[in-house]
Amino acid sequence: MFKKILLPVLLLIAFQSKAQLNNSWIDYNKTYYKFRLAKDTLTRISQPVLAAAGLGNVPAEQFQLWRNGQQVRIYTSVPTGILGASDYIEFWGEMNDGKPDKALYRNPDYQLSERYSLETDTVSYFLTVNPSGGNLRYTAAVNNTAGNVLPADPYFMRRIEVHYRSQVNKGLADVSYQEYLFSSAYDIGEGWASTDIYPTASLTTTLQNMNRYAAGPANSVMFTIGATGNASNTRDLVVRLGSTTILGGAGSPNPMPYFTYHKDTVRNLPLSLLSNPSTLQVVVGTNSAIGTDRIAVSCLSVTYPATFNFNNLKNFYFELKDNTAGNYLVITNFNNNGVAPVLYDYNNGRRYLGDISTPGQVKFALPASTDTIRRFNLVSADAANINQVTSLTSKTFQNFANTSLQGDYIIISHPSLYNNGSGVNYVDQYRQYRASATGGGFNAKIYSIDELNDQFGLGIKRHPAAIRDFIRYAAQNFAVAPKYVFIIGRGLSYVDYAPNAGNPAAEQLDLIQTFGWPASDVLLSCLPGTNVPLVPIGRLGAITGNEVGIYLDKMKQYEQVQQSPSQTIADKGWMKNMLHTIGGSDSTENADFLIYMNGYKTIAEDSLFGAKVETFSKTSVLTIEQQQSQRISELFQEGLSYIKYFGHSSANELAINLNYPENYQNNGKYPFMHVSGCTVGNFFTYSPGRVNGYNGMSLSEKYIFLDHKGSIGFLGSTHFGIAPFLNYYNTSLYNNFCRDMYGNTIGNQIKATLQALGGNPGNLDFYTRIHLEEVNLHGDPALRINAHAKPDYVIEDQLVKFTPNIITVADGSFKVDVKYMNIGRAIRDSIRVTIRQKLPDGTIRSLFNQKLRAAMYMDSMSMTVPINPITDKGLNKLLVDLDVDGKVDELSEINNSLSKDFYIFEDELRPISPYNYSIVNQQNISFYASTANPLSGQRQYVMEVDTTELFNSAFKKSYTVSGTGGVIQFTPGNLTFTDSTVYYWRTSTVPTSGNNYIWNTFSFIYMANGTPGFNQSHYYQFKKNTFNNIDLGTDRLMHFMTRPVEVNVRTGVYPNANQTNDYSISIDGLLEQAGFYGPGLAPNTEVLRFYVVDTITKKAWVNQDNGTSGLYGSVRPLPINSTVVPGWFQFKITSVGERNNVMNFLDNIVQNGNYVILTNSPAAPFTHFPPEWQNDTLTNGSGKSMYHSLRNAGFTYIDSIKSHLPFVFVYKKGVPGAVNQTFGTQNVDKPIVSFHLVGNHLSGDVTSDKFGPARSWSDLHWRGSALETPTRDSVLIQVYGITNAGTADLLATVRPATDTSLSWINAVTYPYLQLKMLNTDSVTATPYQLRYWRVNGTYIPEGAVAPNVLFSARDTVDQGEQVDFKLAFKNISPTAFSDSMQFNFVITDRNNVPHPIQLPKAKILQSGDTITISRKIDTRNYPGANTIFVDVNPNTIQPEQYHFNNILFKDLYVRPDNYNPLLDVTFDGVHILNRDIVSAKPHILINLKDESRFMALSDTALIKVQVRDLQNNTVRTYYFGDSLKFTPANLSNGNNTAVIDFLPYFPEEGEYELIVSGKDVVGNIAGALDYHISFQVITKAMISNMLNYPNPFTTSTAFVFTITGSEVPQNIRIQILTITGKIVREITKEELGPLHVGTNITEFKWDGTDMYGAKLANGVYLYRVITNLNGKSLDKYRADGDNTDKFFNKGYGKMVLIR
Repeated sequence: MFKKILLPVLLLIAFQSKAQLNNSWIDYNKTYYKFRLAKDTLTRISQPVLAAAGLGNVPAEQFQLWRNGQQVRIYTSVPTGILGASDYIEFWGEMNDGKPDKALYRNPDYQLSERYSLETDTVSYFLTVNPSGGNLRYTAAVNNTAGNVLPADPYFMRRIEVHYRSQVNKGLADVSYQEYLFSSAYDIGEGWASTDIYPTASLTTTLQNMNRYAAGPANSVMFTIGATGNASNTRDLVVRLGSTTILGGAGSPNPMPYFTYHKDTVRNLPLSLLSNPSTLQVVVGTNSAIGTDRIAVSCLSVTYPATFNFNNLKNFYFELKDNTAGNYLVITNFNNNGVAPVLYDYNNGRRYLGDISTPGQVKFALPASTDTIRRFNLVSADAANINQVTSLTSKTFQNFANTSLQGDYIIISHPSLYNNGSGVNYVDQYRQYRASATGGGFNAKIYSIDELNDQFGLGIKRHPAAIRDFIRYAAQNFAVAPKYVFIIGRGLSYVDYAPNAGNPAAEQLDLIQTFGWPASDVLLSCLPGTNVPLVPIGRLGAITGNEVGIYLDKMKQYEQVQQSPSQTIADKGWMKNMLHTIGGSDSTENADFLIYMNGYKTIAEDSLFGAKVETFSKTSVLTIEQQQSQRISELFQEGLSYIKYFGHSSANELAINLNYPENYQNNGKYPFMHVSGCTVGNFFTYSPGRVNGYNGMSLSEKYIFLDHKGSIGFLGSTHFGIAPFLNYYNTSLYNNFCRDMYGNTIGNQIKATLQALGGNPGNLDFYTRIHLEEVNLHGDPALRINAHAKPDYVIEDQLVKFTPNIITVADGSFKVDVKYMNIGRAIRDSIRVTIRQKLPDGTIRSLFNQKLRAAMYMDSMSMTVPINPITDKGLNKLLVDLDVDGKVDELSEINNSLSKDFYIFEDELRPISPYNYSIVNQQNISFYASTANPLSGQRQYVMEVDTTELFNSAFKKSYTVSGTGGVIQFTPGNLTFTDSTVYYWRTSTVPTSGNNYIWNTFSFIYMANGTPGFNQSHYYQFKKNTFNNIDLGTDRLMHFMTRPVEVNVRTGVYPNANQTNDYSISIDGLLEQAGFYGPGLAPNTEVLRFYVVDTITKKAWVNQDNGTSGLYGSVRPLPINSTVVPGWFQFKITSVGERNNVMNFLDNIVQNGNYVILTNSPAAPFTHFPPEWQNDTLTNGSGKSMYHSLRNAGFTYIDSIKSHLPFVFVYKKGVPGAVNQTFGTQNVDKPIVSFHLVGNHLSGDVTSDKFGPARSWSDLHWRGSALETPTRDSVLIQVYGITNAGTADLLATVRPATDTSLSWINAVTYPYLQLKMLNTDSVTATPYQLRYWRVNGTYIPEGAVAPNVLFSARDTVDQGEQVDFKLAFKNISPTAFSDSMQFNFVITDRNNVPHPIQLPKAKILQSGDTITISRKIDTRNYPGANTIFVDVNPNTIQPEQYHFNNILFKDLYVRPDNYNPLLDVTFDGVHILNRDIVSAKPHILINLKDESRFMALSDTALIKVQVRDLQNNTVRTYYFGDSLKFTPANLSNGNNTAVIDFLPYFPEEGEYELIVSGKDVVGNIAGALDYHISFQVITKAMISNMLNYPNPFTTSTAFVFTITGSEVPQNIRIQILTITGKIVREITKEELGPLHVGTNITEFKWDGTDMYGAKLANGVYLYRVITNLNGKSLDKYRADGDNTDKFFNKGYGKMVLIR
């Protein structure tokens, strides 16, 4: 079943995609000449008009005429040849009709009448020249009435048609959801129709001048009707002709239920129904039982036999049946005005001239015809009846088959937008932008709607086919298929245009048509019968060029921000923000909508978008609503990518407060608005106020056209929305732009949504379809909702927070909170995050190193870090690194790391000057130190000076001072330096009870008249250096350090071991000696082989050849081949003498401490064994033999040598016992023996501590000595330059000079130097001894913050109060700074956001001089806990010795202003109640008062004044200068009150509501709710009855009355009279006190005295009021329910005085 349905649908779509389009009639090689008609008329184009158009020489036969894509048959006054001056082209001209609309309907049969166009009555004709023939013509035919023999036809079958045009019927609707829901597609019954027909109100139409032929056929009457139901009820369509029911009714049911339609034809009706020959009453109704049931009729007709009486008409269409004999017509009562009329025979293309020879008659003799129906049109040729075409407009159609006219980004616009009034064409600038690389690199083209109307709309203005067929054509035929269609120009739906056609405002508002009603731009891009656009489409509803310019600027700005390479949170972080708002009618609906919205939130957060979503629901609690509004304003300012609203709405407002986009400050951060509600996207309405600008705009237009505010796109429905179906749409769209098509354009994402939901139109339900049609895009379909190609993990300063803000060693630990964001694409991966602490000495401590799930939006970590007081005090850095492994490819890799300084203070004092290792050349110096915390309190400080770092000599001196933190100065009076002596000095804070001193130590040398620089010459100074293979011993000498040495010995017996390395010695892995001696094997037989390793050098002794033997009687050390490494000692042992050579070598040559290695004879024969060796004592004496020498050395296994086997024996001369004895068990063994020695290094180096920094370098001097004479020590000095970054570069190697210039070294590049001594002694292993080394240069300056000199800053202030911050900075060095001083001044607020404050540079700071860092801090933006950070000479802009003492942290607590300001509102000086009457020109005084003594209410933005007209529920916002005057508060008088004088004018009577909202400088609102007060305006000046109160009275009585109008009468008098009419008191207006329009209770109280002050007697008195305004007395005012007239008689009231 499914396949059977699907296949025809697909075939239909395939057919439609290639269907003939409206431009198929055009020959692009021809020029056409256009003119318009708006009525049916005989039309002529005269030869002069043709000539004026350049067609004067065109032969008559070549003219061709077109209308609505069809060729029109014409008559030329001469059939061929050139037309003469009096010649013409003639044709029957017809106004536009509904035939071109038929293709717009979902089913063409749904069009009930094609008489009238839904767009316009005006039709365009196109005249052209076609020489190739085939041009349709009327030919002149002979009307041979003279030869006629036929009788006159007595009647013809006349058809009277009625086409109703009372309303545009909207057609098929669904009412299942309590509203009439319509489709944008042209549907059943849609079109021009009658008024609605009700069961009790039928449609009655009386046909006149029928001229019935009574003798006609008896049953020849036919009736037709086109009708449709307009309500969801069952019914019959009932029709009566006269009193006879011909359709429907009890006897003949004719059901037309619900929204179905009928095209009924009733034939063979009796002619007797036309009882009256001239008139016929046709009644159409419904028999529904529902009184509100409705139907409508589009057309009806009656066909009947009629006489040839043409009712004095000038044009008359009629039809004749076939007649083989021909016809003779005698027509009466035709208005030809004495001119022979023209009869057009449509069937045969003949043109007859009527015979008017008989007065009152027109006669025609027509030939025979077999055509079943012959169509004729009789038209008067009277000049008054001829429409003369006065001009032709040349038209050359653009041939879009030409690729140069084809674009892939299509802009359809209107020429009126091509000039903004100043000559700027923003439409073309938009095209240029989209064609640029920045704008997408499209082939962008502009297509004028005028061209499309002519070419694809058949010349019909506003016809949807003009755009739809063009898009279809482009999709089918463009070489590169179009990617986007952007309509630039507002439009009206045809329902909105039709009743306002011709209105200038309508023309300005309807620049480019849309499709159907409710309006649908989507269907402009769809194939007929489908809902998926061929090309994504959007519209900009502009009506002026400047509006186009505003949107273009916003789009450029929007996409520039997207393309910006800056990957910071400020620039890109906001792009993750989404706002969800819900506007249900009650809590239940809010809860339902919240379920939907939470689903979208899940998609947005857990997808590639990785959104941060905030959701707000409509509430009836005004305080919450205002808080929401405030937060929404903040979100706009922070930046939003997407705003989703789900709830009730109209074209002008939402149910939640997003209705005033002008209030949001979001320049450059434009969200995409997506509203799911009713009609919010309908900016296709006739709104005449729209032409006046912003106030007349719909909500969508306001968001789009606000300059540098509002949104970049707006997606909303032009009709009602149904929640579940909106949800289907939204869910699909969210999945597309957050997941499946993330980063694509909104046009493609919408298209994919429509494809997913509506791609199978045959199975599409009505509700889904209407939502797909009616949700339209206001904006560029090529825009991209903010998206990112890759992830981008970022860590910034404000995301890292330390607790507490100021950390001290005493805290023991501190807390670190780290957040990091992904401001790019959100992917499911993991990244490694490391957090490290860089300690003051440069050591790195790992705090965190883990793989974490990569953040979609933001992630956080928190840890507590313990403090080590020894290593952590001072300036630390927190190093945070994201994606350490570089696993994730990111948009930016430079924002993954953060280095944030933080200081750990300790209660310590650090020495500063004299600098460490410095050379002091004068007595009586001052010593300077700095406290670690410059803001430490009053303390005692101590300094000690000594000649040893142990501070235990008799010279030691101590000095103590007291003071607060900062720079501490010691100036000893009893200290005398000795020349060339090194001094150590140390400082400490005197500890509190129970704590230890924390000492910090420096050293310097005093050299009288010495050159400044840096020196090391003392043992404890040298101890600060770095030693490599050298040790500085307690004997204060340098020694080479010992080291382990590995020795490897291999041996064997040839030929079983036959490789060179089988007989070898290696030391520390390096081959020292190996192989055989030669020539031949003989030198290797009957021998013992010895290696000797020197105890100092750890090298093997090397044998030397003396020409006859080796050293000490050994075999000549001649290599047997080139692979041999010679040098070992090999002795023959075949005789006593040879063996004695060995004994002498071991006993006398080898020194104690050397290592001896003995191995076997390498080659056979070996025949002399230990017993023989032992017998040598017989010759040499007791105990004197080679045997005994080896045995005494520890060779206890010597007697085991009984055959030629491999062995190794190792001993250390002078040390009892063997080191190793190894024997093989057979001669094929290859023993490998390893053992370790302990020896000294023969070389090493000493690297100085850093010297410097210096401003310049001059010389190097160094001295030292050797420990032995003579010496073979090798020593050299290397000079390294150290950059500020800590990089060491070798600059020079000094050898042998001990004094050399360093002036060539650039101290700017290398402010520090290090010296390295390279020391070698390969003979005695005793290093060269360094006595001193020093580098000379000029010192750089050193300054320090000195709060003990000057510091001013309060700890706690009120918000808005200024903090006068002052801090001293002192140069405590002998050197001046070289440039102006610079500063970093940063306030970190309670949200951990740093706020840098620019301070001006200060003067160049001389030695000993002080500057003041001064800043008045306005605290209004810093409520809560803040930290002030001051850094002098930041980033060491100028070289300085130390930087730790340039920094100050200060906590500042600003008590937040949480108090709401107060609003006070009076009308003409009076506090009114709701619905009180006020003047039409009131003076409304608004006082906004705040308690703050520091933040003056001086900004007009703090207050907003609006008035709601309760008659039409419109709200007007007033601006200063617009009836508003602002007087700012003046704090000098102690009264922080802003005064607003509001002087509105209300010319219309009615009820109004004043809405005032106010806030103070920091945003506290005036009260939990805005101020609302309703009031009444009565423009007519009147006065009510005046009552006195109390009445009766004893002491006094006041008067109560109401005045209306716009001003108080100039004169009001109250006369008090006795009952006899005597006036005893007259009270004037001035006495009454201040009066106002509205209800008055006078300040004046009458005390019962007369005009002379005498007390009146008790009794009854009369009184009356006399008024005068502009010379007239006031009429009486009576309020609703006012029944006080009963207390008055002829205007007199009565009061009773009782004392």
